[in-house]
Amino acid sequence: MKLISLNALCGHVFEPLMGFIVREAPTTDVFCFQEMLSNPRNDLPALPYMGRANVLEEIARRLPEFAMEFFATQDDYDIEPAYSGQMRLGNATFYRDGLNVTDRGGFFVYNGYNSYDGQKHYETLGHGAAFITVDETFTIVNVHGNSQPADKLDTTKRLAQSRTIIDFLAGRPGEKIVMGDFNLMPDTESVRMFERAGFRNLIRDFKIANTRGSKMRELFPEYEHGPYGFQDFADYAFVTPGVAVRSFEVPDLPISDHLPMILEIGA
Repeated sequence: MKLISLNALCGHVFEPLMGFIVREAPTTDVFCFQEMLSNPRNDLPALPYMGRANVLEEIARRLPEFAMEFFATQDDYDIEPAYSGQMRLGNATFYRDGLNVTDRGGFFVYNGYNSYDGQKHYETLGHGAAFITVDETFTIVNVHGNSQPADKLDTTKRLAQSRTIIDFLAGRPGEKIVMGDFNLMPDTESVRMFERAGFRNLIRDFKIANTRGSKMRELFPEYEHGPYGFQDFADYAFVTPGVAVRSFEVPDLPISDHLPMILEIGA
């Protein structure tokens, strides 16, 4: 089985992102996307500074042989009033039709539904996780973690976020795979909590040096002017010991402000 996780930045780097998805689809079983915007109206295809208002629908059209679990966290995130009531932000997990998905859903890891105050106070935004359980033998969790403060270091709320995910998985059957944009630096207690709970940290085990990409300065020069500049890490993949990892890679592809994580499992 092949899984891909990516924070898609709402389709901001649209054509390269779509090309990547189409190329990978024939050999991929599960896509875990963070920062998805859903809007079924085709006359609202783009937002000047965010990406595509209907990037979820754009991806779904390119994945006709996949079903989807979309866990929305916010209506009308950071957009003009003209879009009011027509768009949702969240995580989307696309899974191939042939998979025997026995359970699916989502849960919040930080704040709650529609908690964003609309004033660019991003610490008020809700963050969540979508999950699917396959054959009642393993659960895949697609995580988007709290982005504030932007230093990606430990806070009480980030520690609670890790505990929420670990506690949720403790009640699920079989093996576990957790992938996504955790908005954490590697040497944090929030990451070590997963390791102490018995998860393999594939970013560490495979000596991944960067999950953001070498094209960041070219694609997103404005990031350099923030208080923390360009950061090399945000994304992680954790698996329980019984998951047979065949390969794991993070290719340097300019399709977002994050890089895709590609995991293959199986005997």
